[in-house]
Amino acid sequence: MTMPLFKSQRRVCGCDSDVVSRRLLGHASRFAAWMMAMLLGVLVGVPVGSNAASAQVIESIDAPDPKPEPKPEEGDDAEPDDSKKSDKTEAGKKEDESADEEEDEEEDADRYLAITGAVIHTVTAGDSFGKTILTKNGKIDQIGYDLDIPEEAERLDATGFHVYPGLVAVGSRGLLASPPEDDTNVYALNMTLALAAGVTTAVNGNSVGKMTYGSVDDIIVRRELFTSLKYSSRQPTARRKLREAFEKVRQYQRDLEAYEEEKKTDEDAEEPDNKWISGQYKTCLQLMKHEVTATFDANDDYDIVACCQLAERYNFKAVIKGATEGWTVASQMARAGVSAIVTPRTTVARDSRSNRPNGSSIENAAILHRHGIPLAIVPRTTSITLWGVAGTDLLHLAMEAAFAVRGGLPQDAAIRAITIDAARLLGIDHRVGSIEVGKDADFVITDGDLLHYMTLARWTIVNGRIVYDKDADSLFEHIRKGGDRDAPPPDDYWPHRLGAGQ
Repeated sequence: MTMPLFKSQRRVCGCDSDVVSRRLLGHASRFAAWMMAMLLGVLVGVPVGSNAASAQVIESIDAPDPKPEPKPEEGDDAEPDDSKKSDKTEAGKKEDESADEEEDEEEDADRYLAITGAVIHTVTAGDSFGKTILTKNGKIDQIGYDLDIPEEAERLDATGFHVYPGLVAVGSRGLLASPPEDDTNVYALNMTLALAAGVTTAVNGNSVGKMTYGSVDDIIVRRELFTSLKYSSRQPTARRKLREAFEKVRQYQRDLEAYEEEKKTDEDAEEPDNKWISGQYKTCLQLMKHEVTATFDANDDYDIVACCQLAERYNFKAVIKGATEGWTVASQMARAGVSAIVTPRTTVARDSRSNRPNGSSIENAAILHRHGIPLAIVPRTTSITLWGVAGTDLLHLAMEAAFAVRGGLPQDAAIRAITIDAARLLGIDHRVGSIEVGKDADFVITDGDLLHYMTLARWTIVNGRIVYDKDADSLFEHIRKGGDRDAPPPDDYWPHRLGAGQ
């Protein structure tokens, strides 16, 4: 018969170890009670040497545990416990099932928003007056008169206001994180300020996201936008290596095409080696196959022309960022088929030592537009600035477009440069950039012309949800309430209430 291990150790000093353990535990409990009694005595004023408090505590510890109440005897009339438990379990299951069904019904229910009475600026199909925009589950469902609006639809009376597509910022900092769906602070002040400026879609790094305030659902629009190439005259070695990479990839394409033809008549034809295609070679191949778009940072005419020649020679899509002197070489840019991201208020002094046109021009955007070059407009600072430099940040994207109009750009082209043309440049014009049935329900509703310096956003809507309401937010609610431009100036300004506490 197998005995338990360490049986000989169960007796210590002639006593059973269980007995010893109980005695030690009892002594420890009494000591702890005595210490508690001393502490209580100090707190309530009982002398430390008094045994009154300690006796009460010790008696309560030594008191035997209360006996459990006897269970009622089961008689013939008594209902078995198992049946009660089963009834409670079934009832709980039914409650859970009903709650789940209600949640599923809420999730499955269609979400409608009806915007009525406004002047609608579709950007691509002209303007309309008094029509209703009906959105369903974040998409534009119908646009027209006398629409059948569901009873459960949220209604927004925008009579006297203007509806524009949400603005598209082709560059931003501090609005979205990387990756946007994981690290973006959807309650940040910067996001609220961007929405107050009418911005609903913005580029962050190499991704496009939305200003989905309070939620990360559907925040991503597109990933892997561009591939950045360096082709500056200040880096001649890098330029040479890039041209050599393009040439090698183009030769590979010729060999691959010849192999495909030879394979039709010779089954033993040898396929050209492609193990070396990685890194810069892979990027060049993707560009030449029109799978991605290249971006160049170029401002002076020499670099702009060099980038255009490279894109034209190897037939790939390119975007020139900056293009400060683009107005001097607009014809070369148009021939290469490149697009441009410009800042109308960029100021670069003319070099008087040169006998050619140079420097910046307020007419830059207008000249590029006349040559048929697709444009997108960004401010000089692509973040929201709160340190006192007003008018040149993303909060004034529409104002930047207005300065392009000051330089001769038609107003409709200026609006397109921050809506549909910007969306096309990013490859997302099938979703945003204009007010059309089937597109995302992203709007900015203003109290006046979008490019007017006094115009404010009254509501901003993203994915069919009202994410900014001027009168409900503390940022600009005190300025011209109700959209009255003749209203007197406010008595105080956010965030400091003048005279408060005096």
